Amino acid sequence: MGRSNAILKQTYIKLLNFSTKKAAVLGSPGPYFVTNILPTTTFDYFDLSLGNWEINSDWQLEKKYDLIISTRCPYFAKNPHKFIDKCYSSLSEKGAVLLDWGYGDHWRFPNYKIGWVKNGEQEYCYGETNYLWSGIWDDSFLKNEQFILFSGWMKKFDYHDVKKAIFDETPSVLPLNYIQDKFYTNVELLALWPEKPQLYIFVVGFKKVLPNT
Repeated sequence: MGRSNAILKQTYIKLLNFSTKKAAVLGSPGPYFVTNILPTTTFDYFDLSLGNWEINSDWQLEKKYDLIISTRCPYFAKNPHKFIDKCYSSLSEKGAVLLDWGYGDHWRFPNYKIGWVKNGEQEYCYGETNYLWSGIWDDSFLKNEQFILFSGWMKKFDYHDVKKAIFDETPSVLPLNYIQDKFYTNVELLALWPEKPQLYIFVVGFKKVLPNT
């Protein structure tokens, strides 16, 4: 996460302005980071770096949680729809999720390595031999001031239609309304680093009770 740590932490704190007892952390940036967001909550950690979780496996949590946090990880899902379904089924009746996705200059260059480490080495970006696979989209982003800011920064990379680039270059794009069908959502965008642009999309969702669930 690097230099964005402190900035993103403040966004997480703002979005998680509710109490919860038991949380599952999927692909966490680290226990210290998460426990400083919700210091009174107890956590179970499921993470590649701990060797006890793989987002593209047929994983299933053994118990229900009040909150699932998955930051800087959902875009590693080859099937983001299935990932959302699994999060939903792993929550208690009034449970919530905090998820985020990111776009940035790193997903434009085939030989650019991201910060995420697997088997001791940094992973390359989108491609057949790595696991940075999915994004999220809603047309409301087009009018969001942070998306507009990010789009302007990306013009120096000859990207003049960021929405088109997302759909052209991201193997699987999850419609935001897929999450909204299952959760009452609060969505926030944040653009950072004009010289190396990054766009973070944060989603907090409160579980809906669906028929036949």
